[in-house]
This record gives sequence, structure tokens and C-alpha cells, in this order.
Amino acid sequence: MKKNKMTNCFVSKIKKAIAHKDLKLPIIVTKKMDIRDGHHTFQARKDLGLDIYYIVLDSEDAFDMALLNSNRAGWNYSDYLNFFCTYQRKDYMILKSKVRQYQMPIQEAVAIFNNVVVLNATNMDDFKEGRFKIQPGALARFDRIAGEMAYINNVLDESKGLKRGYLVADKCPKWDFDRFKAAMKSKGARLLGASSTGDYVYKFQNIFNSGLTPDKKIKLTRFFEDKEYVNQDELVLH
Repeated sequence: MKKNKMTNCFVSKIKKAIAHKDLKLPIIVTKKMDIRDGHHTFQARKDLGLDIYYIVLDSEDAFDMALLNSNRAGWNYSDYLNFFCTYQRKDYMILKSKVRQYQMPIQEAVAIFNNVVVLNATNMDDFKEGRFKIQPGALARFDRIAGEMAYINNVLDESKGLKRGYLVADKCPKWDFDRFKAAMKSKGARLLGASSTGDYVYKFQNIFNSGLTPDKKIKLTRFFEDKEYVNQDELVLH
């Protein structure tokens, strides 16, 4: 019933858009005339008694629909994730379960699984075109990082930049979450007021280094400023 209401809502919006200005947008069909994209548009134009324009997709492979949409504004990360989960892609199904478990944005979850701070062009294309893979050991690393982030969120209301800042810290060779966790018990309030990735990196460093001798302190801000967390071959999207 809920699905039907949502469908009717989408169809109604398309009808209103057509009434305002009919762009005669086509739907995508297979050679057998099965609709691959544009079900709501088809229904709206059918209800209005209008001509239905269509493009025939040469390939019979359903996964080519994702590739076709990789450069279209209509599909977002959730659409791609749900699409591949529908076709029982195991890696995507695991990703979806982790997104729900930790209430994490899909982009951030994909970044953690790919062991990067910021998604690059290759990561994004792989995800959209069905090539997203969870490498050996990546699931355990994901749960560890997500669990550590969750601990920080329980102490502090999450703010923009926290997750990315923590991913930077986690990549630092001298980072030790147990040390940071212990220091947070008395210094956690120092995180208040942080808003950007740089802010969090700076405050993570101050909390971590509190009470340590100079030889045990980490230079996390330098690690961040020098972008040592980025592999040289990564094309980072800003």
C-alpha cells in the first residue's frame, strides 16, 4: 500500500511537470519492450493520453542500466545501492546492512571500505557500475573504524567534518584509538566547537598528545596538511 502511494505521488508530480511544459522525455526499453527506466513517466503519459517516446537499449543485460545512468542526474547513491541489492550482489548487500547498522551515509561507508578518506573518480565509477568489492579484511576494518566513530559520537553530538577527520587520524601510523579513548575521558570537551575536517584533526591531536612526553606525541596536523593520508595515485574529488 505504501509503495502504491509513493508511485501515485511520483506519477502525479510528473503529470504536473508535463502540464507546465512537456519536454517529451523518453523512457528506456529493451528490444522486447520491457521498461528499464521511466515507469512513472510511462504511466503519467498513458494516463494523460499522450504519445510515449522511447529509446531501445541494445543490451539485454540489466546491469547496463546502471552504467547507462552513471552520468545521469536522476540516480543517486541510494538508487545504485538498491539497484544492485535487488540483483543480490553480495558486496552491495553487505554495504547496505552496514549503512543501516551504523546509520552512516553511503558515500562515507564506501570510502571506508575502499580505505580512502575522500572518494576518488575510480571508487565512484566502480560503485555506480557494479564493480564495488569488499576486499579481504575490509569488513573487519570497517567495523573497527565505524565502532570507534560511534564511540566518539556518543560523547559528542556529531558535526560536519568529524568522520572525515577521524579517517585522516586512523591513517596516521602512530594513531592509537585506545590512547585517544583514555584521553577523551578528561579531555573530550575539547572537541566542542569543531566543524571542519581540519578542526577535528587539530583537536584529535591535542587530545591524543595531552600528558605525553614529546617523543610520544603525534604530528597529526602536519600529516593532514601534507596530505600523507592520500595515495599518490589517487585522483581526489573536491
